[in-house]
Amino acid sequence: MSTLPASLGDAAELRRYTLDDLDVLWAAVQGERERLGEWMPWVEGTRTIDDQRAWLERVVADEVGLDGTGLWVGQALAGGVGMSAGPFGVAAEIGYWIRAAFSGRGLVTSGARAMTDLAFREWGVHRVVIRAGVNNLRSRAVAERLGFTYEGVARGEGKGVGGFYDLSVYAVLEDEWPAKG
Repeated sequence: MSTLPASLGDAAELRRYTLDDLDVLWAAVQGERERLGEWMPWVEGTRTIDDQRAWLERVVADEVGLDGTGLWVGQALAGGVGMSAGPFGVAAEIGYWIRAAFSGRGLVTSGARAMTDLAFREWGVHRVVIRAGVNNLRSRAVAERLGFTYEGVARGEGKGVGGFYDLSVYAVLEDEWPAKG
């Protein structure tokens, strides 16, 4: 089991969701549906609270993965910063979203930094990847602020409510990460 919750400072933390978070999570997704749906493929498939419950039950039951990790400021759900392992334990991928009211505070960058540290320190992966829509400049800026290397474009790999879009791919290797060890 990975070390969470993780304090990010200023009353912010990453912690795994529990089943008790269903209503808060559902309200956050509903309130941001149009904005998040542009970039997040899971929004379109989360149409009812039962859809949200099924996802939440799955990620809560996963004792290893960190797809079900919320980004909290005090008692408020600010967004999510999740991480999943690739096959063979070579790489991990980080994904994130933020509610508009919490945007621009550096929370996602802090959360992605904490997940990257965890990937190298606890999961023992060699590589961490972040993919962001080519035109999602704020999301791309997170990877760039963290010093991830831009590797190119994965054509048509992203999907939002408007259809498929290209993703910018960023990665950092364990020996490049300044916080390793």
